[in-house]
Amino acid sequence: MSPHPCFVCMSPANECHFGSSSQICRACSAFFRRYVLSPKSAIKCRHDRKCRVFYTESKMCRFCRMERCMLAGMKTSAVQPPREKYSEDRSDSSSEASSCYSLSPFVYEVQSCSTDIPRLHRLSVHFKNLENVRKLEFENQEPPKSRNMVELIEILRKDIRLVSTFVDGAYPEMGRMGKMEKKLLFLNFFIKYMLVEPPFLGLSAGKKDLLLPNGDHYEEDVGRFYSMMNVESVSGNTAEAVFKPYWDEYKRTVIDDVWFLKPDVYEFLTISGLILWDTGLDGLTDQGVEVCRAMREKLVGEIHFYYKNVKKVEDPCLRLGQIMMLLSSVQKSFGKYQEELQMCGFFEIYKNLDPETCQIINESLQL
Repeated sequence: MSPHPCFVCMSPANECHFGSSSQICRACSAFFRRYVLSPKSAIKCRHDRKCRVFYTESKMCRFCRMERCMLAGMKTSAVQPPREKYSEDRSDSSSEASSCYSLSPFVYEVQSCSTDIPRLHRLSVHFKNLENVRKLEFENQEPPKSRNMVELIEILRKDIRLVSTFVDGAYPEMGRMGKMEKKLLFLNFFIKYMLVEPPFLGLSAGKKDLLLPNGDHYEEDVGRFYSMMNVESVSGNTAEAVFKPYWDEYKRTVIDDVWFLKPDVYEFLTISGLILWDTGLDGLTDQGVEVCRAMREKLVGEIHFYYKNVKKVEDPCLRLGQIMMLLSSVQKSFGKYQEELQMCGFFEIYKNLDPETCQIINESLQL
């Protein structure tokens, strides 16, 4: 067998290691095992996570190399402990308990039907990778706490890169889209995804909170959430009066719908896929619209197969209709979100943000 390039460092490789579906060289496999077993594994990148991970480098950044391992799908739970500790309990139930997959008992059934629902299976694999990479990105932080708007923006700035990698890996069909179309699809997707994912993460954890990718949650006091932006024109009382109606609408639509429907991870991934492949966006070419339409049809077909043959829902069409209604709730909430952004601009809440974040906000207003 001719060697393939290692997913992590591009060195010649012929095998998959530690649950990865990609080829991994022995050196990166050994590095991954050492990192997982090392009590000093918590490290940080000194170069803003932009290090070159290539096998000819004399000293690769451990953080960036480990991040590549996680993106390849290597699982820390697949690393056996030292032999003297082999008799100890090695179950990873504690990590699975906090996983989105704890809501679904059909993980193995989906794997066995991967030829019938290939996109749904691929989505679930890459979403599990996203969970693991997020743990690496946000590791070693303080216990979960409430976050205001300043802190929320900083967390999402880190997460947008991880979600972008998730989308590229889960949907190779994105390669058929033009550069500007990909940017348009992802911007529309990420903002709406950030509306539906927090209540879903809360549901997965058994909490009626809006959970963030790092495990923290939104500040529930609307006044404190906005007034922490250090803008003189916005006091806690002003923020409460102006922005609370938007949050109430968000709760009535998306949050309450998620808790009423209680989607499992496969339904959530289907919803996120339908959000991504939006045929109604201005700026898509005719070919781009056709790709989006085909992807939506395939996702709907696969979730229907999942309902009928895996989850064995009594009325698959009814359940699918309920899930599709959540999409309209997200779209309605997105309209209110745009109004909220405009109000934030009026009060100059974003004036102290960096130019890149301001550009993303301005572009989201034009969708």
